Amino acid sequence: MKSLRSYMLHFVLLLVPFVYGFLVHVMVIPLFPFIMQFLLLVFWFYVGATFSKLDMPVWKSFIIGNSVWLISFILFVWQFVVLDGASRSMELALLSQHYMLAFVYGAVRVLPFLSNGTTIMFCAYMLMLLTFTCGFLVMKRRSHGVTVVPKQSIE
Repeated sequence: MKSLRSYMLHFVLLLVPFVYGFLVHVMVIPLFPFIMQFLLLVFWFYVGATFSKLDMPVWKSFIIGNSVWLISFILFVWQFVVLDGASRSMELALLSQHYMLAFVYGAVRVLPFLSNGTTIMFCAYMLMLLTFTCGFLVMKRRSHGVTVVPKQSIE
């Protein structure tokens, strides 16, 4: 069983995208968007792989690893899909945007034909979930001894 300190470190890892988004919002300039997008994609893949190693059932570690993402995504849907512009809370809308801001550049590059901001943000959330899930599944497969290339015999 891991210590509480180890779980706190995992929770801090989940907050890194939010801290990046907050800093970019406060400074009003993106910090080298292509480089940061690449670094945060690799980092988020690593976070997914890290959560797959937790000593708990697979579904629990996946849900806990995506808990902050899920809360932010629910806030995003509530503020930008359910509510209209007049009844939207700017503070909650900003909170939901801070978390996935690091992945917006990638969503714009992957789907350059999109021009609707809400759709781009939705795609950024999906890119974030996909990256975490890939890291999670790759590490789970490795830990169970499943390889991508089957072993060949010399017979």
